Amino acid sequence: MKICFSTLGCAERDLDGVLALAKKYTMDAIELRGLGGEMDNRKIAALSCECREETIEKLRERGVSPLVLGTSCSFHDQAKYASFIEEGYAAIDVAQNFGFRGIRVFGNNVVGDEDECVRRVGEGVRTLCEYAAGKGVDVLLETHGDFNTRERLLGVCEICRGYENFGILWDICHTRKTYGSDWRKFVEEFGTLIRHVHLKDVAADKLVLPGEGELAIADMVNYLEERGYDGYFSLEWERKWHPELPPIEDGLDALMKILAK
Repeated sequence: MKICFSTLGCAERDLDGVLALAKKYTMDAIELRGLGGEMDNRKIAALSCECREETIEKLRERGVSPLVLGTSCSFHDQAKYASFIEEGYAAIDVAQNFGFRGIRVFGNNVVGDEDECVRRVGEGVRTLCEYAAGKGVDVLLETHGDFNTRERLLGVCEICRGYENFGILWDICHTRKTYGSDWRKFVEEFGTLIRHVHLKDVAADKLVLPGEGELAIADMVNYLEERGYDGYFSLEWERKWHPELPPIEDGLDALMKILAK
């Protein structure tokens, strides 16, 4: 079982702080979503060309691999479509330069005509897949917002058919809204495309410590592994957006406890 965490839960920390956290929990990979208080990858100093050698050396010394690079790219809004394509291109360049295996993007909301919106999202993701082709970078569509249903996800998957660097990032919280306790059906339908998994827990629509909510985290992890999933399970502790949550260490302690059973 391969476990990591997203820096969304500690986005105020610098690279040294993040690597110290990875060492404390003996994790060999990180998912980067925010660093040193900056969320725009193009403005994060440690991801700049000038700091490339220093950053790569720090990662190598600590034995930590850069896994997934989070972005804000969502393609549902036509007015912002071009700017998010540009952000996606920049993220792919950063991912290639620093050795990230993939970038995370969104479908997000359904606006206007649903078929047209799904098509626009699919075309946005496909455009990034084309740009990333041959660069060793996957483009991962997160099950997020309105893009958590079978029909909408299949619509995007069909548009991206044939691109080996296209995949799905399964956020187990978001699919509960449409799949509920029948989450095994989601795995059966999209399992071959699932490249990365966000773990978290929720009770009464509020984020809680893993094991204190309604999501069967351990069962989901075991089921995926039984079906041959060999990717990482990442704690996405959303403290950046929900500052009322306790520190990420509490989330990691709770997650490790339930996965150890």
